[in-house]
Amino acid sequence: MLMAVVVAAGVVSGAPWWLPVGAWLVFAHPGAALAVAAGWVVWGRRSATRGRAGPDDEAVFLRSLAAELTAGASLRSALAAAVGHAPRLDLSGAARAAVAGLPAPVVARMLGKALPVNGRAAAATWLLASESGGPAATMMQSLALRAGREGELLRERRALTAQARASAWVVAGLPALLLAGLVISGRLSAGDDPVVGLVVAVGVVLQVLGVASVVAMVKRAEA
Repeated sequence: MLMAVVVAAGVVSGAPWWLPVGAWLVFAHPGAALAVAAGWVVWGRRSATRGRAGPDDEAVFLRSLAAELTAGASLRSALAAAVGHAPRLDLSGAARAAVAGLPAPVVARMLGKALPVNGRAAAATWLLASESGGPAATMMQSLALRAGREGELLRERRALTAQARASAWVVAGLPALLLAGLVISGRLSAGDDPVVGLVVAVGVVLQVLGVASVVAMVKRAEA
């Protein structure tokens, strides 16, 4: 009964549902818990490889575009060639429009929508160079550096929030596992002493409030 209360409290606090359920599974069915953990690791790695495009992909594309322009390629052919270096970016429409000879504003608009960080700046640069014939390689290289710095900041923020989240689950999970172990083994019974039940209830509430506070701070940081 107490384990069910702990699981429910963890879910209500905003913790991932798998944390309290996983704690129960470890004590109740260790073999099943091991199998679930292995499957979770495999799924997580596959999901990471299929991650959506970010600043790093944009930096690769812009560097490739700048290299093509520096080598003497035209704006349209350089765009079509650079698309292959960043397959996770949705640039196929802009590349087809460029190769088909559609008006420069149309291509620039599609290019801007596909880039998550420097979309407007890259589109304006491409359009200006297309209409004026001016060089764009230097500007694209500068935008690539900016996207690379944005990617570094994003990875640092993810690492910090992941550390904070992991610390919260460890600090909250160890007491919960200890409590569950004592209850399951029969060493702790709240019915024998009302004071023990009160202390346990207060401890669970404090743990839940602490985890909820950390979850709220991490969500604000990731917003």
